[in-house]
Amino acid sequence: MNKQPSIGVVAISYNEEQDLPGFLQHLLPWVNEIVLVDDGSSDATESIARQYGSKLKFIQSPRKEGEYYAQQRNKGIDASESDWILHMDVDERVTPALAKEILNNIKDSSKKAYKFKRLNYFLHKPMHGGGWADWNQVHLAKREALRFEGMFHEDIKLTLESSEVGQLEQLMHHFNDASYSERLSKSTTYQKEVAHRILRTGKKLNAIGIFMAFVKEFVYKYFYKKGFKDGTLGLISAMHSASASFKAHALVWDEQNRLSRSDIENNFQALWKGSNLGQSTNG
Repeated sequence: MNKQPSIGVVAISYNEEQDLPGFLQHLLPWVNEIVLVDDGSSDATESIARQYGSKLKFIQSPRKEGEYYAQQRNKGIDASESDWILHMDVDERVTPALAKEILNNIKDSSKKAYKFKRLNYFLHKPMHGGGWADWNQVHLAKREALRFEGMFHEDIKLTLESSEVGQLEQLMHHFNDASYSERLSKSTTYQKEVAHRILRTGKKLNAIGIFMAFVKEFVYKYFYKKGFKDGTLGLISAMHSASASFKAHALVWDEQNRLSRSDIENNFQALWKGSNLGQSTNG
């Protein structure tokens, strides 16, 4: 039997006092280390983390200008000493069945990475339609095999042959947002990333394009991806995605058509220069 490789978890954090205890408690019994890269939390995140002993490496590293979540995750990889790394968010949970599958599969010397799927929650309940079940990515890999790049939704940079990447069957549970208010707050950030990608295409937006982006996203999520299977939550989710798409496209339109405040002010002042109100008052 192959020697059991060591496994660590790398996660990034910012004001995670609500989710952090459960996150750490369910990992400590079976992983060798946990690396937490913190973005400058202002709540009790750091004090909670430092209660969990030598398995936990807490790295206080607020993002600098131009740094995104990808750079934070890469800092965690650099700080890890484990053979394998499981990349997680603090609101994710590994089931006992998934933990056993991970520990068994990382002993296979022919594999250097594994994909796994998520059971995603939306407004506190597991979602089965609407695209929520589509996520299937490599977030478990040998330390040297994986890096992250991109903005808020990180892209994976994997330098492996397809034969070296396996597929796990058990699901990672992803709790997501504690409230719809939190979802709205995060969505504002994500819309900027989508807008950035649209801008890079050079496509000029108009009214029809903006409207159709909303319609297409709703139809895709609610009908094609069967969001209706999740009842009211499926409808809310599809409407939220369509609204987010509209807002991202509106951001692009504004960027492409915006007048500077000085131009608006100059146009307005021109009204006064062309009037005789000041002259009649002074006369």
